[in-house]
Amino acid sequence: MRKTLFNFLLVLWVGTVAAAPVAMDSLPVKPENQVTLSNWTAQPYNHWSFRNGAIHSSVMVPRGGAIVSLPTAINADVAAMSVSYQGETATVRDVMKNDGTDGVIVLKDGKVVYEEYFGGFGAHDQHMWFSSTKSIVAQAVGLLVEQGKVAVNENIAHYIPELIGTHLGQRSVREALNMVTAVDYTENYVNFKPGAVSTEYFRRLGLMPAYDLMALDPKESDTPRGILDFVPLFEANPELKASHTFEYQSPNVDVIGWLIARVSGLSLNKFMAKNLWEKIGAEHDAIFGTDIEYTPIATGGFSSSLRDFAKVGLVMVNNGYYNGQQIFSESWVKDTFKLSDAERLHTNRSVYKDKASAAYDPWLEGYKNFLWVHDSEKRIATFRGVFGQHLYINQERNLVIATFSSAKSASNILRETNKPRLAAFDSIAESFE
Repeated sequence: MRKTLFNFLLVLWVGTVAAAPVAMDSLPVKPENQVTLSNWTAQPYNHWSFRNGAIHSSVMVPRGGAIVSLPTAINADVAAMSVSYQGETATVRDVMKNDGTDGVIVLKDGKVVYEEYFGGFGAHDQHMWFSSTKSIVAQAVGLLVEQGKVAVNENIAHYIPELIGTHLGQRSVREALNMVTAVDYTENYVNFKPGAVSTEYFRRLGLMPAYDLMALDPKESDTPRGILDFVPLFEANPELKASHTFEYQSPNVDVIGWLIARVSGLSLNKFMAKNLWEKIGAEHDAIFGTDIEYTPIATGGFSSSLRDFAKVGLVMVNNGYYNGQQIFSESWVKDTFKLSDAERLHTNRSVYKDKASAAYDPWLEGYKNFLWVHDSEKRIATFRGVFGQHLYINQERNLVIATFSSAKSASNILRETNKPRLAAFDSIAESFE
């Protein structure tokens, strides 16, 4: 019988992993198995490092209150469900395994219908969210908007005087949340050119080695070591204008994280703990990765267990209400799913809606409040983080799907093995009509 493309790739992937060294598998660790700041995002090392975010500096996000247990209604058919993508078919389980998935959980009507872990990852292990962090940061600032402490149409410098006279300081909170600030910056996870603004930015995040910055004494050098000192250096892209085109640019989130801390008077990790993590009945503490100045990385530093990640989805699917209380702002969550004609146009002008581009995204209707909106009418959206971190929210079907992964390459939309994952989300949702 002819193998499908999915099965062929799965065999290839499993064979590659089997032949490769197993990271951190002995004591002392052999040199070829050692996770370092230079190899931590590459397979097979990322299977270990993404579960151990403390390879980077980090701060605590402690849980609080009684743990909320997730009821179960296991449906064995979900894992074996058929998924079709571009003429090929595979099961949900094989689609997940093919993209380096570490864990997947499906919640229908608040109950666990499918939960599975792979490659030694487990229910009590933490995992990096990467850019799925962005979406929770947007919900955090929504609390300040509801309280009247932040106005989305106000310029960012109004709240952060250090940005007066800078390009990002002149942009509105809304422009940053929708990533239409037209910064001269390219989100590139592969071709890091020495001295390029994107390279220097990632060095400040601590996501690539920056030993020279670590060695600097801030009392003796004014070289920007961390994220916040680097943000004022971002300039306008001369080929773009603000509020015109959606350009995925992570620095926008660093600005919003700074704004939350400045307006609330709490560090971002403490704000998250007080307003979210202490309220959702989390099973475990979370952590927030930081830069070398111990500033939480708003754009991608959060880590938690998979079940706790899914609980955030339950908050979203219920318009901010969960565990007997309103956690996120109801009006803000509802507005996040609504797209204006201008917001749709911003997305339609982007590379994600260019059918000739490798980054074309057939699922995306619009991007708002750091959320990938698939269908504004049915209120379907995703949190997305590089290497396969996804939180699928479907309000129409009262469905949440969470996945943690250690995929082979960073960009989800450019990685062909991730597209069947998105198709699988749709297939699962359709099965619960």
